[in-house]
Amino acid sequence: MIFKFTLATLLTLASSTALSADQNSLLERRETIRIRSLASTNALLSRPQLMELCGAQDGARWCEGYIAAILTAYQVPLECLPRTDMAPFANGQVWELTTHWILSQAQDSKFSFFDAVMGALAEEKRCPMGNILPYNGTELVPYSDLELEEMQYLMNPTPLEQVTPDYPLAARRDGIEGWAQVGFTVTEMGEVKDVVLIDSEPAEIFDAVSIEAALKLKFRPIMRGGIANEVPNIQYVFRFNL
Repeated sequence: MIFKFTLATLLTLASSTALSADQNSLLERRETIRIRSLASTNALLSRPQLMELCGAQDGARWCEGYIAAILTAYQVPLECLPRTDMAPFANGQVWELTTHWILSQAQDSKFSFFDAVMGALAEEKRCPMGNILPYNGTELVPYSDLELEEMQYLMNPTPLEQVTPDYPLAARRDGIEGWAQVGFTVTEMGEVKDVVLIDSEPAEIFDAVSIEAALKLKFRPIMRGGIANEVPNIQYVFRFNL
């Protein structure tokens, strides 16, 4: 038997296929929003549902905000978190820990997203996280507004004026790009001292010029009780892009 399709028939079939694909996409989108709404209310979710939460761009933004709120509210020291961060959003290493924790649970387990994140943090070995999380009944004192401001300052130190390091001539000639992370102390006057190199990529190429540039940085002094304080262990990254 020979089937003959007219152009109108082919267009109708193509249109139906496209409509079906659009409907499937819309249904998936609605399901994603529904699961995220459930997560916001600490509803219990299955392992597959939890694993899908931080996918796509809007999911990554949602998870970034949620995890940042947990780290702030429960005073989790950033130095307690792994340095690796493969997830495409800030504090993504927490999501990496959480995915490992979720997958280590029974196949039919259900948890709220909050419990999954907190469970993962409580098992982190870098610091005694169980002592700062509410799993053992520890009562936490919320940060004051001044403490939150200082924490933001330490997490994202912003100099009063940007300083651009000299680009090494050999690196510029060879088209080499990279970065250097330095650590230092901010004095009571907002000046920088005791600069050390923490890490760099490529090694050694941008180290010297970054240390030299760091010494020129100036910051707003940290005030406690109306008195300017010296603040050690500030970290800053210089990036070198052609």
